[in-house]
Amino acid sequence: MKRRKKKSSRKMEFLKAAIVVVLIGLVLRIFIFLPFKCDNPDMENALYQGDYLIVSKLSYNAGTPQAGDLVVFEHPFKIGELKAGRVVATEGQTVEITDKLVYVDDAKIADYTNVKHSDDKIIPETYTNRDYLQPVQVPAGAVYILCDNRDTAEDSRNFGPINVDNIKGRGMFVYWSWRPDPDAPEWESPYIIPAVKILFYSLFNFPSRLRWDRLGVSGK
Repeated sequence: MKRRKKKSSRKMEFLKAAIVVVLIGLVLRIFIFLPFKCDNPDMENALYQGDYLIVSKLSYNAGTPQAGDLVVFEHPFKIGELKAGRVVATEGQTVEITDKLVYVDDAKIADYTNVKHSDDKIIPETYTNRDYLQPVQVPAGAVYILCDNRDTAEDSRNFGPINVDNIKGRGMFVYWSWRPDPDAPEWESPYIIPAVKILFYSLFNFPSRLRWDRLGVSGK
């Protein structure tokens, strides 16, 4: 009888520990951290497709986003869709773009470390505001966001300044990076067979798809 009691008590201890771990994870997920998967090239070279970013929800509890911050925000026209971008101007400031160069309050700002231009062509403002943008003043309670991959991304040039309330947090570091593969099996119905395919595919391709050099990289 004593042995049975010991075994049952061990099981209860394990169950309690598991419950505590799950509760801690939920608290961290709900109140402190947000995991974000980068599924487009908008933020290259700061983030790459397949990067998983840890986002701090507490970063702006006692302040507001500042120029240079890499933030994750909800798309203003697509409810529930999250995007990553970089703040270039805050409320009251005026943003203007001329020949791909960004001006804030009439002063040209230096490109942030990871900013890139994949297209050397300058497109006239008659056709798009990608390379030219008439002066836009950022309203109160908002920020102006540009993506680091300037020539292909969708950002405030397309949908205007972003309300601070739409910002979910500040990007901290990449905790996982999975190289995209168009030939990888997809999750679809019926789910049992795809689940088995994905499991074996991931096990056999783990060394080649995991980008070790991306782990721990910050979004600066």
